[in-house]
Amino acid sequence: MNAFAPAPSHVASHFAPDIIAEGTGARPNYLVTGGDQLFAARWQQDACWLPFHGAAHHVLVLHENGSTAVRKYERGKLVASRSRLGSVSFIPCDGTEWEIGGRCGVVHLYIGQALIARVAAEEGLGPAVEIDPFFAIRDPWLQGFFQMLVSEVELYGAVPLSPDSLLLSQSQHLLAHHLVRRHSASGRGALLHTEGARRQPALTPQQLRRVTEHIDAHLATPLSLADLAALVHLSQDHFIRSFKAASGMAPYQYLLRRRLEGAAELLRTSDLPIEAVAKRMGFGSPAYFSTRFRAFLGVAPGAYRRMR
Repeated sequence: MNAFAPAPSHVASHFAPDIIAEGTGARPNYLVTGGDQLFAARWQQDACWLPFHGAAHHVLVLHENGSTAVRKYERGKLVASRSRLGSVSFIPCDGTEWEIGGRCGVVHLYIGQALIARVAAEEGLGPAVEIDPFFAIRDPWLQGFFQMLVSEVELYGAVPLSPDSLLLSQSQHLLAHHLVRRHSASGRGALLHTEGARRQPALTPQQLRRVTEHIDAHLATPLSLADLAALVHLSQDHFIRSFKAASGMAPYQYLLRRRLEGAAELLRTSDLPIEAVAKRMGFGSPAYFSTRFRAFLGVAPGAYRRMR
């Protein structure tokens, strides 16, 4: 099944993909169409001129294929570079114009300023933090993040199914945290002052039990990072780090493991169809369940059941 779906035919004029589609004549394929402040789309773009003004979202760009000359015009200044495989760019929501010299493939993430402001506030930096624009740079963390998000969505299955809400909320928060910390003047300054500082303490055993019991009781229902963090009265950023320090894994990875363990038990002890097992354990896509189950136990669900 194809994880990419055509863009909606009705999008507001301030929506970044709509502006890009009008300027380039291309049409995006959406990877992620849900989430609080994070959207993603894959594009194949030909040579074009793109004025980018008045968008509701910033755009983070991964150059997937094609090496072409790209020129950026901002406040009368010209910056020229080449889009090379794996390079990333950050386009602020207003005030730039772009000249794309030839055909290239890109993945976009559309990030709302509200998400950046929320993460910056959690970091104690204040909500007015701005991400510094960057153009065709190498950032291994961002490249890996793009690859993770795309591969997860491709595995998950066909649209209209959306990736798990905890995966999406955790991913968007980690992305905003990286941008604030590594690509804003305020964040870099704070990072210098906190180098060598004490690590975020782990959740206490009582806090960890409260969160894991909640997850175990809601394996088949959507869970958000905000909901889990609220259980122990922590910010989302602090919760991710404290949960990982206590459990050895991020919240979504824990949820995924518990779902797979529950699925294995159902396959051993019941005659439920595999599709029903997947649904009961919160996997919206049977194909995603099968792929994840095989990666977890080294055998497909049907073969695992026959081994009982």
